[in-house]
Amino acid sequence: MTDNERFFREMLSLYYAHRAYNIRYYASLGLTSGQPKVLNVLFDEEGYLQKDLAARCRVEPATMTSLLAKMEKQDMIKKETVYVSGGKRAYAIYLTDHGRKLARQVSDKAAQADRIALSGMTEDEKNSLLSLMRRACNNIEEQLDGTWEGAWKSV
Repeated sequence: MTDNERFFREMLSLYYAHRAYNIRYYASLGLTSGQPKVLNVLFDEEGYLQKDLAARCRVEPATMTSLLAKMEKQDMIKKETVYVSGGKRAYAIYLTDHGRKLARQVSDKAAQADRIALSGMTEDEKNSLLSLMRRACNNIEEQLDGTWEGAWKSV
């Protein structure tokens, strides 16, 4: 097996292990598979424009539209009309009180999974791992014309 094949398999294994650890908990909160990511991003910083939130969550804009519609019905998010360049109307996305509570729970559960994943590692090992993961991600993103949205458009 080549290093590239090993890298791919290990990244998938880590992703699916992390996901499996969290998914039942998220389902118990009434969340669908894409909602925890949106809650987590908004928990860190609210007010994203819908198209920017899609890019940040690395999903297609159409997928984000349907995710947000369901989240709005479930009182997790609210949309506020804003005007962007050229006077165009857009929506900035914010958490409701209910959404903020869920986002805190999602964040806490993800942090718990992170602690488990990094257990037994020294601080230097943790920092090295995270730095190498960021570098690997940057290497790939450089091939995507700098944006995930651009990558989706080219598919």
